Amino acid sequence: MNILITGGTGFIGTKLTNALRKDRHHVYILTRQEQTSEHPYIHYIKYDDSNFNNIDWAENLPEDFDLIYNFAGASLNEKWTEEYKELILSSRLGMTNMLHRWLEISGIKPLAFVNASAVGYYPTSEIVEFDEHDQLSSTNFLSDVVNRWEAAAAKIGDLGIRVVFSRFGLVLDKNNGALPVMEKLYKANVGGEIANGRQWYSWVHIDDVVNALLFVGVNQEISGPVNITAPVQVRQHEFSKVLSAVLGKPNFFKTPGFLIDKALGERALLVTEGQKVHPSVLLNNDFKYLYPTLEQAMENIYSE
Repeated sequence: MNILITGGTGFIGTKLTNALRKDRHHVYILTRQEQTSEHPYIHYIKYDDSNFNNIDWAENLPEDFDLIYNFAGASLNEKWTEEYKELILSSRLGMTNMLHRWLEISGIKPLAFVNASAVGYYPTSEIVEFDEHDQLSSTNFLSDVVNRWEAAAAKIGDLGIRVVFSRFGLVLDKNNGALPVMEKLYKANVGGEIANGRQWYSWVHIDDVVNALLFVGVNQEISGPVNITAPVQVRQHEFSKVLSAVLGKPNFFKTPGFLIDKALGERALLVTEGQKVHPSVLLNNDFKYLYPTLEQAMENIYSE
């Protein structure tokens, strides 16, 4: 298959690319920087991120694509100044609108357009469990970004293309994402509860993320929002106990929420608040998790 990925050099994009390459699919990665690959199945395509109206990058592409994965967007792990918040939004909308324009002009109709999204779509709550049936308005900056990003991707559906919104939870990987940062705290003996510890962590193992992305790409019955989370969610204090146990480190340090707020500002909600998000679509379509529980996921990650 011919598969186009934006954000293909990022954390999730790289993992997905590696899986596709092993299965001998041709992967075309849109990138802001000039790159080359000696691998016969990996192709880098440079685009101009200062001008999303320019689709000259498409001139040397194949005449057809089977799947498109859109993961491009400025990182959330920088300080959320007003200027940077605008970049978070504009980078996502700009890329998605550019892909829409290219697909409309080219007439290409892949099996699916899989757009990155986040469980940040749902409001934070210590009580309510959410799934894909819940249709909600924006409650904060992050949910506003998710709503507007999904709305931009939904327009691609008007071209007769199946669109999937992959709402990622907290993705667990030994070398990428939030887990290595958490691990450092425990190794420094300052791991433990954050804020009141009751906030939900809707986590998922990176291998299940990749498998879920492949699954929704080819499953013609799936469209719209898909929560890419594990089926068994935990509260932060439970998460901390499992992590401390697998690392063999103490778990007694408590970090007050106001300190996180002071250090991270608006970004603090990623740590101090959360939502319990159920992956109803994946489960109802018989997706098989490799690591359905946090204990299984952590044991796999730290046994490597």
